[in-house]
Amino acid sequence: MAIVAHVLLPGLSKEDYDRVREETGWLVEAPVGGITHLTWWEGGDCHNMDGWESEEAFNDFGQQRLGPVMAKLGVESEMRVTFYPAHEVYAPQPARITA
Repeated sequence: MAIVAHVLLPGLSKEDYDRVREETGWLVEAPVGGITHLTWWEGGDCHNMDGWESEEAFNDFGQQRLGPVMAKLGVESEMRVTFYPAHEVYAPQPARITA
């Protein structure tokens, strides 16, 4: 079942986010089961809203790619994830907008 994940990374800087994104390579090799990904900052906290094919796909990406890269780069932030069952995940056009 598709899910929506709100991921909060307290205190994560834009620079650290960009380093993790580059090292993880998710713009080059999309995560298996990943459908959509949006990122923004509110105050000093990084927020992400993702659509995934399943919670298992999200967890696999975190354990196999994201977590190891964050550890390798020394990027520390206590990730807080809230899952919601998706009623609809819609991506009308492929787009990549990065800073």
